[in-house]
Amino acid sequence: MWDENMMSGIITRLSEQDWNWWVTSLEIDKKIRYCVMVQGFIFLFFAAVSLIPIRKKSYRYIYLISCINLVFLAFLKYLDNRIGIGNLLEHATQFTCPLVLFLFTAKKNLNRSTELLAKISVALTFIFHGLFAINFRHDWIWLNHSRPGNFTEMVMICLGIHEEESANLILFIAGILDFLAAILIFTQRKLIKMSLLYMILWGLVTSIARPWAHFNKSSIIESLNNWIPEMLFRTPHFIIPLCLLLALKIKCDNDADLLPR
Repeated sequence: MWDENMMSGIITRLSEQDWNWWVTSLEIDKKIRYCVMVQGFIFLFFAAVSLIPIRKKSYRYIYLISCINLVFLAFLKYLDNRIGIGNLLEHATQFTCPLVLFLFTAKKNLNRSTELLAKISVALTFIFHGLFAINFRHDWIWLNHSRPGNFTEMVMICLGIHEEESANLILFIAGILDFLAAILIFTQRKLIKMSLLYMILWGLVTSIARPWAHFNKSSIIESLNNWIPEMLFRTPHFIIPLCLLLALKIKCDNDADLLPR
């Protein structure tokens, strides 16, 4: 809402006021903060509904609305960075979750199309995390995925590494493994299982790394309050691969039961 290039024309047409009025008005600032708070309650509502076993088909469309809201949130994060399409698509697993749930509740099982959607979302997340990890740079802004400084910092703090080059090497190797896992998830069962196990482990580790690296003994409540949500926000990065792994196990067990004895 504070991006002049994007919003100035819209604000002028709607309010007949200049941009300076928009950015200096305390009343406008108050209304924007109120809208953000309302959106927060909407997310909490979606979270509560997803835990309730709803039988009416009409209620399932709440999942689609929550998916749209999460796409909007991911898009805002992308606009905040303005570089690298990965700043949008690294959140694919997160904003696809409600859509997967919508499709799953329609058929009461994980059919091929729903499974494929889940796999694609996980693959996109790991591919673009991998691009950031290997420090993939490009002259085209949307392809530029420079490694964020906090990636290196978290590795150094969590592993007790003092050399920045060593931390960056670990990130580079992790990025290559991310690419491999994203490819292998579409291959045969044994390789799919290996890739999913890696995704579960690495997704869990990178989620826990947020509060672990930024934990402050002098202000425990504040540091946990700031970084536990960042950890939970990344839960789909390992939960969706875990669900896929469980679905694969069930499928294998069912296939085994069909074999002649």
